[in-house]
Amino acid sequence: MIRAGLMRWLEGPPLTGPNALACLAAAIAIPTLIRAAVDGVVTGCEFTPYLPFVFVSAILLRWWKAALVALASVAILGALFAGPHHAPSCFIPSAGMFLASSATMIALVVMIRGLITAIQSRGPDGPSDGIVFSLENDEVWASWYGEGPPLRLGSQQRVSRMMKDFLRQEEVGKRLNRRP
Repeated sequence: MIRAGLMRWLEGPPLTGPNALACLAAAIAIPTLIRAAVDGVVTGCEFTPYLPFVFVSAILLRWWKAALVALASVAILGALFAGPHHAPSCFIPSAGMFLASSATMIALVVMIRGLITAIQSRGPDGPSDGIVFSLENDEVWASWYGEGPPLRLGSQQRVSRMMKDFLRQEEVGKRLNRRP
């Protein structure tokens, strides 16, 4: 149960709708408040408070909303903290590095999500479909690709009897279902 929830969380952004908008607003407002609190100590074009919030946004939101957080951060920092008293020679390179770092973090989260989705997806004709039976020391084991350790079913003789019985029951079921 916990594993399934974790996999759903890793496969796609957990926040949508109003929760996503609240997260987006918080990811812009909180680092802006932090930056304003240290404005007397830190002057210049520092985007450092915004970086962790862009990363968290990439994890919790869709990629384009995380990109909006990064772009809004540049606009806010440029408007509030890098006004006319700062030379563009400071702001433009800093904004470029921040946007490149943000794009890298967002792309990394998107790639990891894609990788997890690819690992978890199973097509009907794929190699990960079905049960794999194996025999070791007269014991039959069943395993499923990517689904934990194999399960011991019993001795070869016992499992063989059970499988034959199962196949007979399946045939009886098919015959009964063919009758009008």
